[in-house]
Amino acid sequence: MMKINVPKDCDNAPKRKIIRDFIIAWFKKEWSDIENIIEDEFQFRIVGKQTVENKKDLQKYLQNGVEVTTLTIDEVLSHGKFGACNGSVELNKQTIDFAYFFSFKSAGKNTVTKISEYKIPCKN
Repeated sequence: MMKINVPKDCDNAPKRKIIRDFIIAWFKKEWSDIENIIEDEFQFRIVGKQTVENKKDLQKYLQNGVEVTTLTIDEVLSHGKFGACNGSVELNKQTIDFAYFFSFKSAGKNTVTKISEYKIPCKN
């Protein structure tokens, strides 16, 4: 079972809550929760590696991800149609720092059209 540490103050800002909930669902590999947050036409950019252009390929990428023992979200930010978060995940013998940048459909819409993922393995 994954241990989750997240900021408690996201509930008063809808986009911050969506970002927090997406990251939790992402690392728990809960596709049904993720699918409801993203637009049909979107882009998931894995910085330095590849870009995923559709839901089917995103689901494959998600299922091939690592098993996380601890998820820590440090900060979640949102402004207009943009948002971001950073934190870290612990695996059995490794820690990975991450940052995700989100573009929503518009300032008034709460579905995601683009995500950029940055991951940096840490030396333990």
